[in-house]
Amino acid sequence: MAEPSDQSALPSRSGRKKYSSPAMAERRQRIVDRAHEILGEGGVPALTIGRLSREAGVAPRTLYRLFGDKEGVIFATVHDRLREVRLAIARRAKTYTIETVFDELDWMVSEMNRDLLYGRTVIGFFFSTEPRPDAIRELGSVAYNRFRNWLDREIALGHATRALDLERIAQELVATEYVIYHRWAVGTIDNDACRLELHANFLKSAVIALDGAARDTHLALLAEKHRALGMSAIGAAASANRAARDQGADFTGKA
Repeated sequence: MAEPSDQSALPSRSGRKKYSSPAMAERRQRIVDRAHEILGEGGVPALTIGRLSREAGVAPRTLYRLFGDKEGVIFATVHDRLREVRLAIARRAKTYTIETVFDELDWMVSEMNRDLLYGRTVIGFFFSTEPRPDAIRELGSVAYNRFRNWLDREIALGHATRALDLERIAQELVATEYVIYHRWAVGTIDNDACRLELHANFLKSAVIALDGAARDTHLALLAEKHRALGMSAIGAAASANRAARDQGADFTGKA
């Protein structure tokens, strides 16, 4: 099979490649789809350039030209998957009440379970120590959009506080949401607890962002979620003795 020229993939202003050749665009999608399947079957260790090259029916140099390296392939699958998620959410065209937020968070957990190993791959990608600003923005896009859509409605209703940096709160929500996904990925919490913790996490940010009666309403909802979660093992075992805590002798928390 003849290799296309380098002119088939042209860099865009965003850094992503635009494909002047329909054949190259089709080839890229075939590679990404197969990479997603491999990651879903065996996680990152199962994905090698050699295997992907064979199973996608392309030369290794095509993979390197299109994606740079294995990490670039993984990011391409993440980008495509999150685009699908955003489009699926947008098609619902729902008003972002807190009930809509809870429904969307529950759906996200269901989606992770549907593609378990790939979900863990995505979560691991978020927590990598490698600097990946584009990947982090992409990974956080769904959580960020959810919070901002809800918050914009609350601002329009006059419920939001003016004393705090609401954008900072939105960015912090993204990070704490992924901490909960990580706890799920490593088996610290099950699906039901994951859903409840995601609800509670959103409500904590909501309470900070709101004022007045709206804040009180969301605080009451947060209390309900905490009661449903029950006393955590960490909370039940926590020592009330400062000296013991300072020494670390009684520390049993495993976040």
